[in-house]
Amino acid sequence: MKELILTLIAGLFFLIGVVINKINKGNKKVISFSIGMAFSSLILLLITDIVPETFELLENKIYILAGILIGIGLLLSLEKLVPHHDHFEESKKHHHENHLEHIGIMTSLALIIHNIVEGIGIYSIANSSIKAGIIYAIAVGMHNIPFGLEITTMLNKSHNKHKDIYTIILTLSTFIGGLLTMIFKDLLTNFVLGILLSITIGMILYLLLAELITEIKENWNKETVLGIITGILIIIIGGLIC
Repeated sequence: MKELILTLIAGLFFLIGVVINKINKGNKKVISFSIGMAFSSLILLLITDIVPETFELLENKIYILAGILIGIGLLLSLEKLVPHHDHFEESKKHHHENHLEHIGIMTSLALIIHNIVEGIGIYSIANSSIKAGIIYAIAVGMHNIPFGLEITTMLNKSHNKHKDIYTIILTLSTFIGGLLTMIFKDLLTNFVLGILLSITIGMILYLLLAELITEIKENWNKETVLGIITGILIIIIGGLIC
């Protein structure tokens, strides 16, 4: 049950982004902080918990490599569904306003799939180590804050009466991934769990190298540094508590 609660908490961070957007209209300082925190947390999480645990569960390193490649390939495929654009810049251009609803819905659909997979990862990690699960859930949650800000920005331009439903599904999608994992928990042997952790390694590597590093460079300021330090402190505190 603890594992399932963590997946719900990670999803609820999306609502934080929604609320912050409504209050601050996409304050860049908050985005910079959350990106910095996710960056440092994920790096240390890989080094101190996920990678060592994966090597314990899987003796054959070929399976680990295969899982990593699957994780990278999975997010790479989902990334093709998410248009690359600056939401705030495009909102200033009148001829793009008619496309914001379409972009917002497509991005939401891709993120729902993405979050279900992340929910599986959180549940799987927490099933092996609750400490690692907590850290990963917080890191994923912090990553969801910018998504909440961005999606809300796009859908705010939409007159679609179902836009609140997209927000609800996005918020619960990580929980859905955890729920699916709980239902099929008996299938989570050491081998399956090791493969899932390997896939998670690939997912985190992709997020770090393809998304967060770029965001760190573009948003480097004192808030980013504070976020990085906070992420490190989370790892340390998590190690002391768990």
